[in-house]
Amino acid sequence: TSSSLKLYLVEIHVIENKLDKAEILINEIYDIEKSNEEVYIQKANIHSRRNEHAQAILQLEAALDYSLDKAEIYSQLGMEYLYLEDFHNALQNFIFCINEDPENESALHNVVYCYDHLEQHQEAIEFLLDYTNKRPYSEVAWQNIGKQYYILKRYQKALEAYDFAIISDDTFVGADLEKGKVLEKLGYYEKAIECYVLTLRIEDPST
Repeated sequence: TSSSLKLYLVEIHVIENKLDKAEILINEIYDIEKSNEEVYIQKANIHSRRNEHAQAILQLEAALDYSLDKAEIYSQLGMEYLYLEDFHNALQNFIFCINEDPENESALHNVVYCYDHLEQHQEAIEFLLDYTNKRPYSEVAWQNIGKQYYILKRYQKALEAYDFAIISDDTFVGADLEKGKVLEKLGYYEKAIECYVLTLRIEDPST
């Protein structure tokens, strides 16, 4: 009779792709617990598994009305909009997610992914610079700033961003690798090699 256990069983059914069983059970729970955010989230998961992403979005929007921790729901909404290739709404929801949970690196990557698809590279830079104003040691943000500058062929600005990423975390091999690519592009081959060698020292050379 425990709703929590029933919700857990719904989740298992969804994972095992037993969607009809999951739907019957979640509807039973919904009849008694209409203000439980997890009910709407599981309904959304069922719709999503059926590729009914518009319906999943409606359920997640309903979940927001009952949730005290909205970050994960915004992240899920962003993913559902990505399935629909609606990058504008996906972007907005991933930004909402970061506003709720600034340390969510997955959402940060997805924000950049959306900006890339929208070809809004300058807007991505502005968003990320604002992010680093509040979190100056975010190596992920600085690396992505560098990538955006690289796309815009502003190579010196890209190098500066990668340097900030390395200062933020000197074991962050991604920044050294990207910095090497920029240096190679500018014809500074020896410096590029130094970056690549440093990357190999930090990370397993076989990867």
